[in-house]
Amino acid sequence: MFKIHTLAVIALCAIATSPLRAQQYVPAQPIGAADSSVPASKKGAQPKRSVERTIDADAKAIYDKAIAATKAAKSLEFTADLSMISDDPDVKTMQPPGLEGKTKFTVQFIDSKPDARAPVGAMDLPLSDSIRIERLDGPNKDSIMVIHAGRVLHINNFKRTYSEGGAKYAMLVGMAMRMYPEWIHSWRDSSPNMPDGQPELISMKLTGTTLIDGLECDVIKKVVMGVNMMQDGDEDVVKNSDAKSTVMITETIAIARFDGLPRQQMYKFQMSNQPGDAADGVATGSSPPNPTITVLGLKADPKIDNAIFLPKVPEGFTKIEPEVPGFVMGGAGDAPQPKLAIKVGDPAPDFTLTSLDGKQVTLASLRGKVVLLDFWATWCGPCRAGMPTMEKLHNAYQGKNVVILGVNTFEKNADAAKSYFAKKKFTYGCLLNGDDLAKAYGVSGIPTLVIIDKEGKVAKIEMGLNDAGLRKLIDEALAQ
Repeated sequence: MFKIHTLAVIALCAIATSPLRAQQYVPAQPIGAADSSVPASKKGAQPKRSVERTIDADAKAIYDKAIAATKAAKSLEFTADLSMISDDPDVKTMQPPGLEGKTKFTVQFIDSKPDARAPVGAMDLPLSDSIRIERLDGPNKDSIMVIHAGRVLHINNFKRTYSEGGAKYAMLVGMAMRMYPEWIHSWRDSSPNMPDGQPELISMKLTGTTLIDGLECDVIKKVVMGVNMMQDGDEDVVKNSDAKSTVMITETIAIARFDGLPRQQMYKFQMSNQPGDAADGVATGSSPPNPTITVLGLKADPKIDNAIFLPKVPEGFTKIEPEVPGFVMGGAGDAPQPKLAIKVGDPAPDFTLTSLDGKQVTLASLRGKVVLLDFWATWCGPCRAGMPTMEKLHNAYQGKNVVILGVNTFEKNADAAKSYFAKKKFTYGCLLNGDDLAKAYGVSGIPTLVIIDKEGKVAKIEMGLNDAGLRKLIDEALAQ
């Protein structure tokens, strides 16, 4: 899998603000210290960090009081308005549809032990709390998700469908909760999802005041530094200094004087020595978006009728399997493996799609060749991260009866794929408007890869694989 436990540039568009976001931090070293975890043979000349630390006492006092006020709350009710701010115009076109907008949250906090949380790979999600999520705009307007007693119920009033289940739907919940303010999750969690410790605090200062939701707020800017694990997270990779990069996170948070609770939070990410630039297809110099959540109508400890956490499914609604959003992070064991409408051994659905150069391509015309289909979208970080691998495979198998084809799908901008291929100078094939083909396969999460053998039958279906894994499967299909 194109596995990125990271704050990688494009992936941030989808989950940077979610408590589910796939991050692994280790504390930054003291200034000038060498990394003792790196073998001497690999250390080489270690650059010394030169970072000035400035902690303003007044700012820290306000910040600490806000943490205390958040922990003291037994329940919260508010509307979260998410926006993704970036100087890069491409970022907007590459965001998942419906990412921004307003969502209403009603939260009843429930004290629980750490093991009451549902693990998803390296990620934890607070399924112990009772949370009602109501989308107020966008393509999922009027949809409702409720987390209660460790169970999940999702009602889509537009599609007249519902799904329900337990912790195995944590990824789906995490995506739905991308608008859930990070300060609530991290401040109430005594052991945030940073298994090796907190990032190192570099600076904290007051930068002025602002008016949000009619309330005067103190604005605090906080900078932390950590080491971003850009690879699989296994020990051999972690010990290799080339697998790490420094990440600086600037948090700007506006805290209301009225009740000491935040009303706005924005993150800005800066990464150095990004090993993902070449290996993972993340463009050097790309500017991550700055996720900003504004909290409106916040009420602390409102009276809540527990019945709102036990909604009844409307009569006539159809029960379906949860739809994993069109974005997947993680690798084998981290993400749901695909359960598609087409199985290995089935005849691959035929298609007639248009390539980037305007030519018609059919599956029938490719009979006798091994075909690799990569369902992708420009807004999908892991998709983009894997595309250099597709290019390598295309070059490696030229003249060997192998065809590599990207199938652009779930795209909101019709010209996005063509522009992205031109920008990156990819030469492997790309088919446009692949939504119907994706539906034929039952694809709901991307990237999804399908290998079709020389007889036109499905040989393998995976939600991503690494270069070596794909070559092995292609070679097996060629040998048949």
